[in-house]
Amino acid sequence: VPAGRCVDLGAGHGKFSQRAAAAGWDVVAVDARTERFPSLAGIEFEHSDIRTFDLSGFDLVLCLGLFYHLTLEDQIDLLDRATGTPFMLDTHLATGIYEHDGAIPPLREIDGYEGVDYVEGSAADPLASWGNEKSFWHTPDSLVKLLGCHGFPVVLSVDPWVAPDRRFFLALPSGWVPATTSGRGQLRQLARTVRRRLRLPRR
Repeated sequence: VPAGRCVDLGAGHGKFSQRAAAAGWDVVAVDARTERFPSLAGIEFEHSDIRTFDLSGFDLVLCLGLFYHLTLEDQIDLLDRATGTPFMLDTHLATGIYEHDGAIPPLREIDGYEGVDYVEGSAADPLASWGNEKSFWHTPDSLVKLLGCHGFPVVLSVDPWVAPDRRFFLALPSGWVPATTSGRGQLRQLARTVRRRLRLPRR
């Protein structure tokens, strides 16, 4: 994804915003809380709830350490508002093996999506959700289905996992082609990606 203008949703500690800025991005950091985000030169901070923030005009949406703090309804709304823009995602998943202590409820299905309800901490906890007491953690297959049903049919995942229940993804919208890449170059990139994922020999 060629550097341009990106938004870091639920920016929190600001470390992802700093990395994006260092990589040449023009960064807008958004968070409903202000206590964790440092004052950083070159990064625009917006004190706002991500549920109401306008996502138009960005070349990349960063949703790192936020998606698993949202309800299914808010996840769907966020994806629909981000339609047409590459979406970088780091989230916890319902894998049955979890990196932290505490009881995780059994799997359940909501509107065709499978996952678990996660009970959030106190609203005073800067690591808890903002405005909801429970969030929804998808199974890996359910997350890919959700992304595909809401404008992101190409989902690339990063190995190894961050933790047994946490992984990075890059979700690309329908018909997306980098502005700096020709159609032929995009096809070559896609072919390389498919070969890697299927482990096919070169031709």
